[in-house]
This record gives sequence, C-alpha cells and structure tokens, in this order.
Amino acid sequence: MSIYRILKQFTLTGILLAAPVMAQTPYEDGQKALREQHWTEAAEHFEQAIETDKSTADASMYWRAHALYKAGREHEAKRQLKSLGRKYPRSEWLKEAQVLLIEHEDAEKSERDKSHEAGLDEELRMFALARLMERDTERALPLVLELLRDSKSDSVRRDALFILGMSEEPEAQKAIVEFARDSGDTDLQIDAIHMLGAAGTESSLALLAGLYTGEPSAEVKEAIIHAYVAGDEVAPLLDILKTEQNSDLQREIIYAMGAMDATVELQTLYPTFKDRKSKIAALEAFSIAGNLELLREVLATEKDPELRKTAIYGIAMSEGEDAAEFMQSHYTSAQSKEEKKAVLESLVMMDSAGELALTILRTESDTELQHQAVEVLGIMGATAELSELYANLEDQETRIAVIEAMAIADDTQGLNDLLRTEQGEELRIAVIQALAISGDKEVGKNLVTLYPEMSHEEKTAVIEYMMILDDAPGLLGLLKRETNSELKREMLQMLMVIDSEETDQYLFDLLENKG
Repeated sequence: MSIYRILKQFTLTGILLAAPVMAQTPYEDGQKALREQHWTEAAEHFEQAIETDKSTADASMYWRAHALYKAGREHEAKRQLKSLGRKYPRSEWLKEAQVLLIEHEDAEKSERDKSHEAGLDEELRMFALARLMERDTERALPLVLELLRDSKSDSVRRDALFILGMSEEPEAQKAIVEFARDSGDTDLQIDAIHMLGAAGTESSLALLAGLYTGEPSAEVKEAIIHAYVAGDEVAPLLDILKTEQNSDLQREIIYAMGAMDATVELQTLYPTFKDRKSKIAALEAFSIAGNLELLREVLATEKDPELRKTAIYGIAMSEGEDAAEFMQSHYTSAQSKEEKKAVLESLVMMDSAGELALTILRTESDTELQHQAVEVLGIMGATAELSELYANLEDQETRIAVIEAMAIADDTQGLNDLLRTEQGEELRIAVIQALAISGDKEVGKNLVTLYPEMSHEEKTAVIEYMMILDDAPGLLGLLKRETNSELKREMLQMLMVIDSEETDQYLFDLLENKG
C-alpha cells in the first residue's frame, strides 16, 4: 500500500470515528447560543443541561447565570449562582461565579451611586444604620424597616434584615417573623428562617413548626430543617421526620440529625422507614455520628444486602478504634460474595486490608475474590508480597491479575524483572501493557533493547506502549529498523497521531519520496 493510500485511509477512519461525536448536547447548544448572543435561548439550553448531564452541571449553572445577566434577568442569575455554591461547594467554577457576581454587583452599585451622589453610598449607609440601631433604636428602626420593605436591591434588603436580627426590639423581631412567613423573595425568606432558628426562642421555634406544616416549597422546608440545626433543636426535627412523606426531605432531616449526633432518636424510626434510600441515609448518619454499635446491630439483624453493605462501609468511615478488627472477624460471617468484597473494600478504606487479602488468597477458591485480593495488594503497595505470589502461582489468569496489581503499585522494577525472565507470550504482553500504564518513559529504552527478539504480538504491544507515551523518537527508531510491512504500517499510523516535529519531517520525506 502506498503512503498516499495509507494517509487517505487514516484520514477517512478519523472522520468516521469523529462523526458520532458531532451530535450536539444541550451544553453545546447553549455555548452556540451564547456565541450568537441569543441569551434567553442559551439560558434554556443550559437549564436542560443541568438536568440531563451531571458531569457538566456546575459549568452549565455558571453559563446559565451569565446568559441570564445578559438577558437582564439579574435576580434569576443571582439565584442560579447561589444554587451553584450550595450544590457544588468544591466546583472549579465557583471562582468564576464569584467574579461574575462581583462584576454585576459593581455595576448595580455604580447605578445606585449615580442616584445618591448627594448622600451616603449604600455600604456606608448600612454601617451607619447598624451603629444607630445600637445607640437610638427608636429612630433607626423605621429607617431599617423602610429599606427592608422598599429597596429594590437584594443585597441592601439582606443587609437590612441582618441588622434587624441583631436587635431584640419586638418590632424588629416582628419584621423578621413577617419575612419568614412570606417575603415575596425566597432568598430573603430563607435568611429570615435561619435567623429564627439561630434565635432558638420558644416563639421562634413554634413559628418554624407552623411554617413547615403550612406546606411551603421544598426549598423553604429545607431551610427550616437547617434552621433547627442552627438552633441545635433535635425534637422538632424528629417530629417532622415522623410525618414527612417526601423521601428527599426525609433524607435531609436524617442527615441533619446525624450531624447533631441524634442517632438514638433515629434508631427508633429506622425500622419504620419504607424507602430504602431513607434507610441508607440513616446508616450514613450513624456513621457520621461515629455510632458503631448501631451499625453492628444493623448487621446482626438486617437482611437487605444493599443495607448490609452500607453498614459495612459506614463502619469503615467511622474510623472507630476496633473497626478494622471487627471487619476482619465479620468476613467469615458475611452472607454473600458481594458482602465479602464490601468487607475487603472497607478494610482498604481503613488501610488495613493486607492481612485479609493474603488470607483470601490462601483460603478462597472463588477467582473473583482472589483477583480482588490481588488488586488490594497492589493498592497497598505490597510489592514484595506480589512478587512472591507471582512466583508461586500456576494459574495464568491470576498471574495476569498480579501483573496488573504490580502496575497499580507502580512497581516498574518488578515488571522489568518479569519481562526479562518470563517466557510465556501472553504474560509478557500483559507485562508490557502494565508498563505502559505506569507511564514511565525510561522503560521505553529497555523495551527498544528487547524488541528485536520479541514475537509479532509482543512487538505490537510495544508499539502501543510507545503510542500511549507519545514516544515519537522511540517509534521512529523502531520503524527505521523494522522489516515487517504490517508492523511498519502500524507504527506509521501511530506516528501520524503524535504531534512531533521529528515525525512531521519524516512524513514529509516519505511524501516527497526522499525516504
């Protein structure tokens, strides 16, 4: 086959492989609408992307807020950015979101400054009101209430509500209650609800209970749950948990009670939960609270395999003093292979799985469990144990599992030793593939030395290794010495993918019939 036909075939193959990727996703549609400055359309596409693609949900939230700002829908944009912060507190898009928020708040502040050039700017105004509320509440309170009820700025209203929260005056507290009931602004209502929870008075807690049973939105109900946490009030949470039918809110309450160490109260309700997800949440709450005794009781009585696995992982997460010892002993009473695997995984989480992994390899006949134990030894970096294990094994499939575990343990020296001593072709190929996973470019020099004596299949594995590591010089060196046309064509196709000046020059030489 001529070089021109190879290039043509390779190009067509690339086009065919790329074709399925050209399908547009809602996220891509949103980006296209942004470029065309169709702001409302972009916001709709990103809203769909948030619901359908969790991998880009945080990015979609940011770009939706950007589009909403451009469309003049500032309030919705701010709410979207707040939602991003709540749902994805570790997202890399948070910094961008803060910049976006600051840019638009600065723009709003600039407009306010223009309309108040003769007076105080808003920041100084709020500072003055806060000080005056301490010195002369009677005169300052009406001014704060006026801002709270009449200002068109969300930030000013939030600041005014905060100032009211600092006051014990009945009229100030009455205003907070008014906004907690219904402010016409969900964000402001939620802020007021949090203040009632923090106050922790008998009247404020009674109001929260009334608000919850008044069937508000799920978002407001969630705020009430968090307010009880802020007020360290377990009893009201327990009461609403007994009657709440929404499974998402049930789990929110359960996690809140776990954070408050209210596991004894949760234990009484655990058998009554009909939704498996709520039971899982309770087990996770027991773990958060470090209550190993309850998790062990669940293991002693629970029949549901999924709940038993959750209890096992919960014990591992709790990091109790005797948790690892308990898990070691529980392995023998595990009710299924999946539960045994969960026990081994839980010990990996506690960095105590080595002993059980070796026990499994000595006593278990199940191949899947044996391979998982081998993988665990790799995760724990048990290179000496893996080398000894390999030497004493006869089963080829398990030997390959050991090779993969050595790659996980980053044992390039041990893998190189195997490559020099192992005679089996399939095992040698597995070693080459494991070395490619390690990403150690120095290994390539050793492979180039061994390459001439390798079988056709082994050579193919080496070529793939070079491709993975983008080792253009190594591939070119092999290509210039290789006589097999099939292998030469394979190397040439690999080189076309690697971005290298040396590769480009070689290809030009071929195309210009110079090489």
